[in-house]
Amino acid sequence: MQISEPAEYAILGLLAEQPMHGYELFQRFQSETLGQIVHIEMSQLYAFLKKLERPPRKVYQLTRDGRALLSQWLNMPVERPRDIRILFLIKLYFVQRQVPEQLPALIKQEIAACTRFLASLEALRRGPVSIRDQAIFDQVILKSRIYQTRALLDWLHELQAEFSPSGSKQ
Repeated sequence: MQISEPAEYAILGLLAEQPMHGYELFQRFQSETLGQIVHIEMSQLYAFLKKLERPPRKVYQLTRDGRALLSQWLNMPVERPRDIRILFLIKLYFVQRQVPEQLPALIKQEIAACTRFLASLEALRRGPVSIRDQAIFDQVILKSRIYQTRALLDWLHELQAEFSPSGSKQ
C-alpha cells in the first residue's frame, strides 16, 4: 500500500486502536485533537479506505501489513522541520495513545534528526554578504530556516523534559 498523505497515517493509527465504520473514523477526526493536526474531508477518507479494498459501510480494521507500515512510520524521525507541524504531531498523537512508553525515544530521535538538519544548514552559511550581492536573498532564506530549526529544537527539548521519566507527563 502506498501512503501519500499525512491523513492516511492518521487513519491507520485510528484503525490500529479499533475497527471502525468510515463515518466513525470521520467523527474521530472532527471531535478529537487529531482534527486540529490534520484536516480531512469525508471524500478523502473514503478514497483512502477504498485503497484498503474494503466496501463502504463495512467495519474497517488494520491488516498485518497496515500495522507493520504504521509501526515502521511511527519509528522513523521526520527529516524536514517543515513536516514536524503535521507528521511529527500525528506520530506523537498515536505513540502517546498506543505506546506511551516510547514517547521519550521518539522525541530523542526527532531531536537528533533536527540537530543533523541544523548542522547541514549551518554548514551552508557564508560570511557577511553585501546588499548588492545576488546571494543575499539566499542567505536570508538560509538564516530563516536556521532560526526555525533552532526554535523547533527548543520546543523538542521542552517536550523531552515534559515526557522524561522525572517529568510531569509520566
